[in-house]
Formats: sequence, structure tokens, C-alpha cells
Amino acid sequence: MIEFFNEFSSFFREFNLQTILSMIAVMWYFTRDIKNSIDSLDKDVREMNTRMSRLEGTVYGKDVYNQIGK
Repeated sequence: MIEFFNEFSSFFREFNLQTILSMIAVMWYFTRDIKNSIDSLDKDVREMNTRMSRLEGTVYGKDVYNQIGK
């Protein structure tokens, strides 16, 4: 574990403060909308599942009810 911290600190010693801050800013810029994207994707998948369930109910539901009646 100590070896990991030694390598981690030596890795960051190679960079100056400006490089580290710019890396943080770039990572923030590209990851700032991930939660909104995931929420939007989840909403789209739920809407698609609702539409597919309705479609399956209209297409296959009438056949199921006919077999139950027989």
C-alpha cells in the first residue's frame, strides 16, 4: 500500500500545478452532464418499455384472452 502512494506521489511530482488544474478542469467539463444523460437515457428506456408493453398487449393480449375463454 505504501508503494502505491510512493508511485502516486512520484507520478504527480512530474506535473506542475497548472497541468494538474487543467486536467481537473477538462475532466469536470467532459463529465459534468453525465448524470443528466443517464437520467435522460433511463427515462427514454422506461418510455420504450411502456410502448412495447402496450404493443404486446394489443397484439398478443386478444389471443391470450381467446385461449382462456376456450
